[in-house]
Amino acid sequence: MQHRRRFATILLTAGCTVGILSLMPTAQAQEKQARTDSARRLPDGQLDIQGTYITGWSVPIERYTEAERKAYIKRMEEVRGPNPGAYGLEWTEVNLQKNARRPPAGTVQVIDPPDGRIPWQPWALAKKNYIRDNPYEKQEFIDSRVRCLPAGPRLTLSSAYNGWQILQTPGHVIIFQEHNHNYRIVPLSEKHPPASVQLWQGDSRGRWEGDTLVIDVTNFTDKTWIVGEAGGEGMSGGSFHSTALHMIERFKVVDANNIDYEATIEDPNVYARPWKLAFGIWTRAPGDYENYEYACHEGNRSVELTSVMFKKPSAATTPKSPTEK
Repeated sequence: MQHRRRFATILLTAGCTVGILSLMPTAQAQEKQARTDSARRLPDGQLDIQGTYITGWSVPIERYTEAERKAYIKRMEEVRGPNPGAYGLEWTEVNLQKNARRPPAGTVQVIDPPDGRIPWQPWALAKKNYIRDNPYEKQEFIDSRVRCLPAGPRLTLSSAYNGWQILQTPGHVIIFQEHNHNYRIVPLSEKHPPASVQLWQGDSRGRWEGDTLVIDVTNFTDKTWIVGEAGGEGMSGGSFHSTALHMIERFKVVDANNIDYEATIEDPNVYARPWKLAFGIWTRAPGDYENYEYACHEGNRSVELTSVMFKKPSAATTPKSPTEK
């Protein structure tokens, strides 16, 4: 069987950053624009972005302090023991391509607010942190993707072992994701279904603005997370949302091989204000790369067994479960 390369993205230490990508010299920017302008277009006018992609580059979702990180690690050791290391480099090959793009040191995905933190309403932050810190209390506290259900808004989830395939038909962009066989069919129209229709990955309606595919997404369920790490744990875990979630995604074609991503996210039920995240979402996969069938949950009883083994801390240290607003 043809071997498949696996690429690990480089996770960078969180710190201060002023943006996602540094400004390029004018000559380089003009050269990039020329390449985009000359890119092949399909009969319906779409920029041709078809092909197979892997994660372009990945950085931490939010900016946390070292003290916060240590406290989270300590809590996870209390509820599930030492980190099993299931997502270590033994699963992957490190991407050491000389031309691989790298963001500035300290970059995080949340670019607005400037502090790099999702602007939760106070009650919602308390609930989110409770879910994150007590993942085995209820099955619904575990990431839906880890339970082999759709990941919701996170079709863009950074991963070292996941690919995407893009197809374009007249009036549509179709995105297949290897993880859990997720997919999105994006009509290039603006009419969403009634609000009573609620979908695991929302309803996507797209349009092209020059070299950028803009997707307006509404009609979400409230059963998924807005952000989260591939392994199901992480300091941004438990990031619930309501059915009022609304996203404007922008997939910018950087050149023939790279696509950048920016999303504006709003949900007045849980966030204090709209916010943005951005990162280098995709780079074209090597020629011998292929997406495999994703067998997520064959005989896996980890959720059941961990729930049985989970020992709650003493009443004095157990955080009070917040009440929904």
